Amino acid sequence: MNTLGALVRRNLLSYTRDRTAVFFSMLSSILLLMLYFLFLGQLQIESLRESMPPQTTDAEIGYFVSSWVYAGIVMITTFSTGLGALGIYIDDRVSGRLDDFRVSPIHESKLILGYQLSAVIIATVMSTLVLIVGAALVAIMYGSIPAFGSLLAAFGLIVLMSVAFAAISSFVLTFINSTGGYTAFSTIVGTLLGFLAGAYLPVGLLSTGITNTINALPFSWGAMLLREPLAGGALDEMTHGISEARTAIGDYYGFTLHIGDSAVEPVWAIAGLAIIAIVFTALGSWRIGRTIK
Repeated sequence: MNTLGALVRRNLLSYTRDRTAVFFSMLSSILLLMLYFLFLGQLQIESLRESMPPQTTDAEIGYFVSSWVYAGIVMITTFSTGLGALGIYIDDRVSGRLDDFRVSPIHESKLILGYQLSAVIIATVMSTLVLIVGAALVAIMYGSIPAFGSLLAAFGLIVLMSVAFAAISSFVLTFINSTGGYTAFSTIVGTLLGFLAGAYLPVGLLSTGITNTINALPFSWGAMLLREPLAGGALDEMTHGISEARTAIGDYYGFTLHIGDSAVEPVWAIAGLAIIAIVFTALGSWRIGRTIK
């Protein structure tokens, strides 16, 4: 256990050594949130205004749109920061440090877990910071934040998603053997992830085939799970207790997901992410082990 702890600590120190890069990795999420608050969100507000009850104010619509985007950005951060943390594995592989580990007395399983655990810790910490800062920004803009219990539920989901997405990343990155390839992959994923999760555009805007495909991805499950605790209260305020309006807007904005005629229930989304975490942790461990041998 001491060896595993030392490996995790070494990976965490390697990641945080470049403090500017760490700062800007979080700042990018906050800037995207601010961009929606100040500019892009206005487009959503204008499109929603016509379908809202007459008593609904622009402030209530803005609060909902901002909270919806906020939930999506927290989900994106759980994946992108874990992927960034696993860049340490790529650096070790390219630099030949993995060869040094191979001839050391460190057991292979501890080395593998060291990479994966450090990625989970970094993703959890960075996403929690975005959760807190995002809540503060929403409070400054609209004077309301999710209840403490909702934030606590969101934190639990962040931990689950950090584990699941770090596991996926640990498997995928074993097929990349250069820093250039890793950088290109990270850029592509960072660009597409928000769209694949329905975090930038409501899934209701898309065709049925594309919606079904997106809703089958674990990123969409994570975004859906976060929307209720982080934006559910704002949705209730905006719809003024009109259940038909809440259901229709909830479907349009991905509070509920469907694949064909089947609903993706929250309990199944949580179970799916847990299964992904287990399966891809095993696959990632197996693949990383092969690169060490």
